[in-house]
Amino acid sequence: MSDSSNETIGRIEEQLDGPVIERLALHAAQKLDRLWWQGVLGGEPPGGVKAVDFVHNAIEKTLKAAQGQENGRNWDYTNQPDLFAHLRSVIDSDISHLVKGWENRNFRSQAALRKTDDGGEVDIMEITPSEAPTPSQVSTGVEREREREAVLFGFFDFLADDPQLQKSMELIFDGITKPAEQAERLGLTQKQMYVVTRRMRRRVDEFKLKNAKMIAEVKAHA
Repeated sequence: MSDSSNETIGRIEEQLDGPVIERLALHAAQKLDRLWWQGVLGGEPPGGVKAVDFVHNAIEKTLKAAQGQENGRNWDYTNQPDLFAHLRSVIDSDISHLVKGWENRNFRSQAALRKTDDGGEVDIMEITPSEAPTPSQVSTGVEREREREAVLFGFFDFLADDPQLQKSMELIFDGITKPAEQAERLGLTQKQMYVVTRRMRRRVDEFKLKNAKMIAEVKAHA
């Protein structure tokens, strides 16, 4: 490994301990509880993943990047020396991806499906419409959604050299789209947020130019 990789891994080992992992797990658990999962507020995420799973994934991605492997998340310890803050950002991003994912938005847990407005329960099979989509229609919808998500996640990775813009994107994933609200979450003044917004627009244009063919294909399938 390069000297840079060894330096990054050394810094990870220095800061990563039990208390840090516990704080990260608590942060992930609190975030999960505030979100809707398969139709239930604070319910079970798709695949039954737990808060600690997000912590382990964030650590693994950071180590992968440090070792020069693909699908990692680079830790820029020069500009962000706090490992906890970096891992928290990765966790927030992964949770945002999952909550916005097709499976979470299109499937409902058994608990959600059986609930009625008055708090009672009903057998979902009794109210399933006869015109429900066929398996082939569902499969097509999944593929289209995956294509759109590939573009979105591709753009997020495209911003890897600009952590501030990635944080802005994470807020968008969480449904926080107004510049004023983003500025408050990012600790920026309105003037600073304006600069960030302009920079984001410029990066969007750059991404469109570099990925014109892929974006055109996704639009054609919409």
